[in-house]
Amino acid sequence: MESSTAKPKPCRSGQSPESISTRRLLRIAEAAAYLGATPWFVRSLIWSKAIPYVPCGKRYLIDRQDLDAYIEFAKVGAR
Repeated sequence: MESSTAKPKPCRSGQSPESISTRRLLRIAEAAAYLGATPWFVRSLIWSKAIPYVPCGKRYLIDRQDLDAYIEFAKVGAR
């Protein structure tokens, strides 16, 4: 008999009812939407090591806090 308190697997898409606004780890498409960019731009940030990622099988998960840090780093100061 399965327990109703079993923890969900974090790597499976669609398993969690949490929305993009509350989850900490985002898939590439979600991270792209968060940045207002394309998924290929997010992949290029990962490949160039501009942002860290969490490997999850064949997927990359990006921490929302790392995206916020990238935004702060990439800002150009006002004159």
